[in-house]
Amino acid sequence: MADLIINGKKIKAKEDRTLLQVARDNGIDIPTLCSKDALEPYGACRLCVVEIRKGGMVSLESSCTYPAENGLEVSTDSSAVIKARKFVLELLLARCPNVKIVKELAAEYGIEKPPEHLTQENEYCILCGLCVRACNEVVKAGAIGFSGSGKNKQVESPFGLEAQDCIGCGTCAFVCPTGIIKVRDIEKATEKTPDGEVEIGPERMIENWNRSLKMQTCIVSGNPFAPEFMLKRFREQLSLPNQFFNVSPSYRQCPSVDEDLCIGCGECLDECPIGAIRLIEKEDSEIRSNIMSTHCCGCRTCTVYCVRAAIKVQETA
Repeated sequence: MADLIINGKKIKAKEDRTLLQVARDNGIDIPTLCSKDALEPYGACRLCVVEIRKGGMVSLESSCTYPAENGLEVSTDSSAVIKARKFVLELLLARCPNVKIVKELAAEYGIEKPPEHLTQENEYCILCGLCVRACNEVVKAGAIGFSGSGKNKQVESPFGLEAQDCIGCGTCAFVCPTGIIKVRDIEKATEKTPDGEVEIGPERMIENWNRSLKMQTCIVSGNPFAPEFMLKRFREQLSLPNQFFNVSPSYRQCPSVDEDLCIGCGECLDECPIGAIRLIEKEDSEIRSNIMSTHCCGCRTCTVYCVRAAIKVQETA
């Protein structure tokens, strides 16, 4: 454990935590546009800078990348910190004057418009890298990346062409703080051919990456629910039965255990592909299977392997 001081408050923290995480753990707000718990620290936006005193030295550091260390004195709201954040927000406001989150943060620091010496643009991407990192670190598709440098730096698909590794999950749009990444589901997409216009059915479009993907239809509801290409990728990576990929999450039903038939053999537990089943001891000391509905994906693998047919799905009318 590390003993440190943040804004005059003595704090104990695990040394594998960053200063941003420690501050949040203790209810101390630090603004940031490029940090997500599921992603590795990146330090792109520089809004999370804090003032650090260590061994007689004082410096401004990004709190999302600086580890908690013993003996640190940290200030999140010193005059130097406020000045640095204002400078960053002025630059962001000049680049993205119409982005809601940028305008809101700037207003919090008393900035209504960027200084006149800064050239105003009309961009919506702040180059935080969240979409690129999520695609690489979480989705592991590696479909998009940075290109160019300096003022020409941008996020795009390889060579600006169709991102053929994009699975259409929409994670990039979910993490984007400015909302510039657009994902559209089209109910009846069409394609123009030399023979005329051909209907190709439901389709997902991610315009930013020039990607169009045909949607899989739920065999229960008849509604499209996920891109076929994404489900194909998951089939190759996950040991799950076809039912998991053919039924929309909204229509997957969690099986139930008939405790009068269950003998607690654990066969279902061994075969559950995502660990959603556990064995519990009843009041009479008998062991029974228990399916955790919060974890169950509705694949029904357990119903196949139950030696007593004790696990069943209640079919809806």
